[in-house]
Amino acid sequence: MDKTITYIVTGCTGYVGNVLTKKLLDEGCRVVGLARSREKAQRIFGEHAPTLVYGDISDGNALDALFAGDGPFVVIHTIAKVTIGEGSRRELYNVTVEGTREVTARCITHHARLLHISSTEALGGIFDEDATYVPDPARCETDYARAKAEADRIVLDAVRERGLNASILLLASVLGPGDYSYSHMTQMMIEFIEGRLPASVKGGYNDFDIRDVADVLPAIVERAKAGECYIFANRPDEINDVLSVIAEMTGRRVPRTLPLWVAKLGAPFLLLAAKCNGTRPLYTNAALKALRARADFPLGKTQRTFGYTPRPLEETVRDHVRFLLDEGMAHLK
Repeated sequence: MDKTITYIVTGCTGYVGNVLTKKLLDEGCRVVGLARSREKAQRIFGEHAPTLVYGDISDGNALDALFAGDGPFVVIHTIAKVTIGEGSRRELYNVTVEGTREVTARCITHHARLLHISSTEALGGIFDEDATYVPDPARCETDYARAKAEADRIVLDAVRERGLNASILLLASVLGPGDYSYSHMTQMMIEFIEGRLPASVKGGYNDFDIRDVADVLPAIVERAKAGECYIFANRPDEINDVLSVIAEMTGRRVPRTLPLWVAKLGAPFLLLAAKCNGTRPLYTNAALKALRARADFPLGKTQRTFGYTPRPLEETVRDHVRFLLDEGMAHLK
């Protein structure tokens, strides 16, 4: 990779952000990361850390500090408010949409190249790798998907109208070692490992290993084209595919599996209970919509351009579980 470039990673302690940051550091690159927590950054990076700027995506001074020094800059924008409908819509919009707007504006000012991390949920069920991606929030079913689509539109408008050199990486459901942020999939895995998962749900999406993106990151930096969008995924799978691998490792039995319609009936009560208990619900109506969404994503363009090859789901799940146990995030009882 080009060592004259300064790589800026927003959300460098997040799930995607920390894995990609570590890859850049391993390649010997100069990396500047935006993080909110000193403690979390220390836990994740230790002594092998990027140059850190502390603040959130709404902190203009922190964003400006990322661009200190001479370029050229490549910005990998990973920050988004990931939600399954349990959080504040205002926070979702401010972080995901307005945060992207601020990052995009600074990339234009500093003539920086932008790799914008988005989600396959923003596609709204329409994906043709030979067609131009036109983000359309109205086509999306959940608040999270709509926010991501709106953020994507900001980026692509800047490419067309302001000459920004930006590409969009559309990620399916992320698995694999490195989730210090306790994603919803990690939450489900921990509850199952510890014998606290009361039921599974008939449904799934498309889970892939974030390390497979990190493996081709040098190729992405070299070959991604302005205005182009690339899908990173694996094959469609079901929740029980993941739980079955964990069951083999831990001796747990896969719990009873509820039809989606049954889970949908119970989702409002689970959300209410979680609010009363101050916990995060595992299933919500938004989550159940994602579990029944089309997920047979075409990968030909990404494979041809970057040499991307997703590893088997079983390998990813096994490594994810070992990570949780090794980090003390889950405990076998």
